[in-house]
Amino acid sequence: MNWFLYIITEDFIDEDGKKVRAGDAGVGRCSMSAGISDAYKGIMYVVPGEYVENKVKKSEMIYNPSAATMRKIIEDYYKESEIIEISLNDIDFFLD
Repeated sequence: MNWFLYIITEDFIDEDGKKVRAGDAGVGRCSMSAGISDAYKGIMYVVPGEYVENKVKKSEMIYNPSAATMRKIIEDYYKESEIIEISLNDIDFFLD
């Protein structure tokens, strides 16, 4: 299983009526191939599970890494923090 970082780029109301704001993010496991892809109201960054496992083993949080640690690992995989950081004032953006 691979790991993903999903970053919201546009405000929306979810199925429970809760407002989800641009800039919100989540991490988790998925079966998608590694890469960057468009997702509903956001962008999905997927990295290989093996890469994440190796990074977690080398970190101090071997048994229970936080969501923030997982996000950092995924961002490091792409080695371009500018790609991950999305301007909340500029909805129309593109990746080089």
